[in-house]
Amino acid sequence: MDLITIKLSVTTCYLIKTDEKYLLVDTGYEEDWELFQQRLKEANVEISQIGYILLTHHHDDHCGLLHTILKENSTIRVVMSDLCNELIQKGENDLTHGGGLLNKRVSFLIQHKQAYLSLVLHKKVDKSKNLKFQPYNSRNNDILFTGEPKLRDIGVPLEGIILKTPGHTVDSISVLFPDGDCLMGDAAAHMLPFAGTHYCVIFICKMDEYYDSWEKMIAAGVKWILPAHGAPFPVDKLVGNMRKNKSKNLVHY
Repeated sequence: MDLITIKLSVTTCYLIKTDEKYLLVDTGYEEDWELFQQRLKEANVEISQIGYILLTHHHDDHCGLLHTILKENSTIRVVMSDLCNELIQKGENDLTHGGGLLNKRVSFLIQHKQAYLSLVLHKKVDKSKNLKFQPYNSRNNDILFTGEPKLRDIGVPLEGIILKTPGHTVDSISVLFPDGDCLMGDAAAHMLPFAGTHYCVIFICKMDEYYDSWEKMIAAGVKWILPAHGAPFPVDKLVGNMRKNKSKNLVHY
């Protein structure tokens, strides 16, 4: 698989070469625009070469740049689940399904997120926009799917299958490729190990569902996890950290 890593302020996105174009998985924050352009230039890829944007879920750090990219190339087809399509129209991270931050240490660290983003991006980040983004209404050329289709079956010219991996959000999906690489969005992460994350992302909607999705990935034959937060890691890390975080430790909003 011809894959290019696009590391932004917080989110790691991925470009995958299709027959003629690139598939971009997730977009990063709206504030990442200059950094996104820089990363594309470093990869020798033009926005005109992107044919698809696949969203692993609707959160602001995964869809925030969507409108800006589409202004530059309106022919891009947005690929997302029916659930993502429903939630992304609201323009804010969904908090109606419960959940919270993993633990008190993570909760303390996340209080300084805006300062961290401002430092990384070298510009002030508006705190009032936290968890919000410009709503998106799907267009006729976008690809909306239900279930767990193969990429080729929905019009994306790549070998791979979409799998529902809820827990972080109700609309979270992952993409598993034949070689065992899995783009998991926030279905797993490699961040803040000193805060006791144990390869979980920092926000969990439903803890049991989150670990059920891990078990699903393991059973599906995943070999390497390519997360949106942190460096890739082998699936053994999921096995060794299964159910180490507990629902009782979540810090609710």
